[in-house]
Amino acid sequence: MKINDECISCNACLDECPSNAIQNAGANYELDGKSFSSLSDDHPYIVTELCDNCKNCVEVCPTESIIED
Repeated sequence: MKINDECISCNACLDECPSNAIQNAGANYELDGKSFSSLSDDHPYIVTELCDNCKNCVEVCPTESIIED
């Protein structure tokens, strides 16, 4: 799953992700005890390794910006 540039940064997806795979724009993330730089400074992003493909985020996205990659 990934969030494309159609995203309006409403952050509706953040609260819907049970695996905390979606991060705020510009926010660093942690994986396996290591810190990594943000994958996007423009809109929220999905850390693929944390995503379980539940698609809860897809259901709440008002702009259909979350797509399978």
